[in-house]
Amino acid sequence: MTLTEAAARLRAADIPNPLYEARLLFSHFGGFSDAALYGSDPACDDAVIEPYLCRRERHEPMAYIIGEWGFYRETYLVSEDTLIPREDTEILVDYAVKHLPKGARFADLCTGSGCIALSVLNNTGGTSALAADLSDGALSVARKNAERLGLSDRADMILADVLSEGFLSDLAAHGPWDAILCNPPYIPEQVYRTLAPEIFFEPKTAFVGGEEGMAFYRILIPALLPALKPGGFLAFEIGYDQEARMCALAEASGCEATILKDLSEHPRVAVLRPH
Repeated sequence: MTLTEAAARLRAADIPNPLYEARLLFSHFGGFSDAALYGSDPACDDAVIEPYLCRRERHEPMAYIIGEWGFYRETYLVSEDTLIPREDTEILVDYAVKHLPKGARFADLCTGSGCIALSVLNNTGGTSALAADLSDGALSVARKNAERLGLSDRADMILADVLSEGFLSDLAAHGPWDAILCNPPYIPEQVYRTLAPEIFFEPKTAFVGGEEGMAFYRILIPALLPALKPGGFLAFEIGYDQEARMCALAEASGCEATILKDLSEHPRVAVLRPH
């Protein structure tokens, strides 16, 4: 099968950027170099490429097919137990990297693949993190990612329901923290049902945050603020239409919210600091 033929099949299946995705498959599974994939039309053995092409035709995310995905300055293992790292989330990481003091202790809730905590650790000096998730499968992937990056001794990964009173009490008891980071489920249930088919391969619990998408914020913000050091901050990823509600919730909780925008100029990260 040629690269052009593979791209044509992906185009017929309504896969965005079909030629780019065909090149990813040929590179990862066919062993083709970048030079071979541009300016020519290489052919890959059908028996090699067909199983992976079929999976993508069914709209399985490319990250799950190849088993890893680039994020910030790192590459992360992923599985169907983890949310796929997304470029917009790098805004949260970049803020933490630039604003955490040297030697900071921070927590990352709903850690998934561990990409937020581990990218922050990998790009800051002397920092350490507690990373928590409700999923055993996700934590297994996060621990492998920590090992691959040589960060296992700086990342304490724990199985926990981050909304439970017991966890929140323990988090406060082990503080105070320089920062607490979180990319929680924030998609409203009714919106989730309208998303692209690739989304439904990812764990629903990592997406849906109640009827308004605000359930996690309403519990976590008032519970986490007392666990911060003076000058510390909370940083949450948010939905593009949640800025006003986040600012109102921050004000009601006695803190100030700074909203950071994503590459499309949509609100994407809320940074909260106590007054």
